[in-house]
Amino acid sequence: MLVDHATNPRHAGVLEGADVAMPGGGPECGGSVVVYLKGDGDGRISDLSFSGAGDTISMGAASIIMQKVHEESLTMDEVLDLDYGALVEELGSDVIGSRTRNATLGLSTLKSAIRKYRRDSRPGAPTRPAASLSGTSLLRT
Repeated sequence: MLVDHATNPRHAGVLEGADVAMPGGGPECGGSVVVYLKGDGDGRISDLSFSGAGDTISMGAASIIMQKVHEESLTMDEVLDLDYGALVEELGSDVIGSRTRNATLGLSTLKSAIRKYRRDSRPGAPTRPAASLSGTSLLRT
């Protein structure tokens, strides 16, 4: 399943008009992702995607979590309640081994994106579009 999602990622690509573009990870943890989130203002996710580069575990797991959120129409609260350990078990702890940071990169970045969306959506918070990260390399060369 991880290999399939890593080679054929679901909900991959830059989401135009995203409310949040949240970078996460780094080369030391197996990859870097950017999660693009569009909220509906009522605690629901109206659209979601990701871009990134990394190993099979980090990219496959990021694709899997994006698909789960879309298919199950998870609310922001439901995503924040998702358990990292349960995700690793679902992916296969025997496959993940000691690379739990790789496996949880997409979920942790998604949770950070939701928190940022909520901070920026508070009354009186400055309104500004999500920074465009397309064309920006998150990996050091």
